[in-house]
Amino acid sequence: MHLEKCKDVLRSGTLFRDLNEIYLDLVLMVCEEVTYSAGEVIFRQGDPGDALYIIASGAVDILLEPDQAADPPLVIASLEQYATFGETILIEEGHRTATARCRVPTTLLRVPGERMVQLTNDYPEIGFCIMRSMAAELTQKLNLANMNLRAHMSAAASPVPE
Repeated sequence: MHLEKCKDVLRSGTLFRDLNEIYLDLVLMVCEEVTYSAGEVIFRQGDPGDALYIIASGAVDILLEPDQAADPPLVIASLEQYATFGETILIEEGHRTATARCRVPTTLLRVPGERMVQLTNDYPEIGFCIMRSMAAELTQKLNLANMNLRAHMSAAASPVPE
């Protein structure tokens, strides 16, 4: 993907849209382009978190893995172009709380966590803009996840017609 296209992807997503051109260029310098096939897993629930991702093209489902292998995973979010996921690694190092799987062939911009943290340490203004955007985005994702869980619980509680 051409550098200008990568920059457009960053600018179009919610996480980096408030950055000026210079800061956007600095973020672009730490990005990597990665591609996945339909059905391919980007990371699994429980994996160490090491990067955040922005969807350049394609679609990604975020899944909660069941406690019992016989149960299917629960899709808690379906993300499309320009959506960001895996961003909590900027706040806290830890393990993935869900699985990310491509629904269709997908191209992502991968931002390695340690490089992004270093960039935000070197340029606190970048960190402030990103954290403000991330707080708003995570709130939105939490609300959507809650609605999906409520719908799932309502469907599970509905009596089965005879």
